[in-house]
Amino acid sequence: MEHLISKYLINDLTREEEARLKTWLEEDSLNRKVFENIVSDWKLSADDISTSKFLVLDRIVNNATSAQALTKERSLRPLDYLMRIAAVMVLGIGLYLIWDPTDFSGTDRAELQEIQVEKEAADGQKLTFELPDGSMVKLNSGSMLSYPKAFSDTRRQVTLTGEAFFDVARDESRPFEIKSGEVNVQVLGTSFNVRSYPDTERVEVAVKTGRVSVESPFSASGVVLVPYEMVVYSTENNSFDKKKIEDSQQVFGWMDQTLVFEDQGIKEILKELSRWYDVKFEVKRELSHKRAFTARYKNPTLKAVLESLSYAYDFNYEIDGKKVIIK
Repeated sequence: MEHLISKYLINDLTREEEARLKTWLEEDSLNRKVFENIVSDWKLSADDISTSKFLVLDRIVNNATSAQALTKERSLRPLDYLMRIAAVMVLGIGLYLIWDPTDFSGTDRAELQEIQVEKEAADGQKLTFELPDGSMVKLNSGSMLSYPKAFSDTRRQVTLTGEAFFDVARDESRPFEIKSGEVNVQVLGTSFNVRSYPDTERVEVAVKTGRVSVESPFSASGVVLVPYEMVVYSTENNSFDKKKIEDSQQVFGWMDQTLVFEDQGIKEILKELSRWYDVKFEVKRELSHKRAFTARYKNPTLKAVLESLSYAYDFNYEIDGKKVIIK
C-alpha cells in the first residue's frame, strides 16, 4: 500500500490503483486517518523539494525493510503491516521537515512569507492540518486553503475557497484574517466555520467560540458575531443577515460526518452530494425545484441518501462508478 500512497502523492495512479487505494481507505477509519495525515504533511513542502523528500523516504523505508526486518513484518496481520509502513512514511516526512534549514530560521523568514502553501480537499475527502502559528483547520470536500509558509509579524492572512472550520491560536498582536469570496473575516483567537463555495451566491460564517468580525468591501457595514451566532452574506445584493444558530449540527455537523439538509431544494442537494461523495449527476428527467427537502444522516452511504431522495422526488437512479444517473 505504501507504493500506492507514494504514487498518489505524485499524481501517478492508474484507474485500477485508484480503486485499490479507495477500497483500502474505506475498509477502516484508521486507514483514512493515517492517509490524510501523510498527505497533509507531504503537501507542506514546495514542489521543488519533493524529490528530496522521496530520497529521504526511500532511504528510511529501505533501512526499515532489510531482509531480517521484512521477514518479521510479513508475519504480522495485513493491517498491522500497512500501519507500520505508514508510520515509517510519516517518520521520513517528519525527519525531512526537521532537517529543512529554511523552516522559520532567522534571515530566511522573509522569504518564507513569500512562499504560498495550498491545501486542497478534493471532492469526497476532508483534510485536517495545522497552520504555521499553531491554528488548526479542518477542510471540507471540494475546498482549498492558501497561506504563507510563515506568517508576518503583524498579521496572519489566509485565503479560502469552499468550506473550513478554524480553531485559531490566540495572538493579540497578529489578527487572523480570512479572505473568502467577497467577505473578509478577522479574529484574534476563536473557533468558527466559513462556507464560501464559488457556485453559490452566499457566504456563511458561524462562530463556535470567541468573537468574529465579518466585513465586505462591497457593503457599507459589517457584523460582529459571538458564540452560536452566524451571518449569511448575499453576493447578489451585498447584504448581511445575522441570526442565532438554532441547530449546531446543521452548521458544524459535517466535521463528524453528519449530513444535514434543512428545507433545501434538489439543485443545492445534488451540488452538496457531488462534493461529499465525489460523484457527478446526470439528470435525465424533470425534478421539482420548488419542493424543499429536510433530512439528517450520520455517516451515510450515497445509496442511503439517494433512496430517501428518490422517494421524495419520485425518481429512479443508477450508480455507475463516479456517475449517478437520475431517470
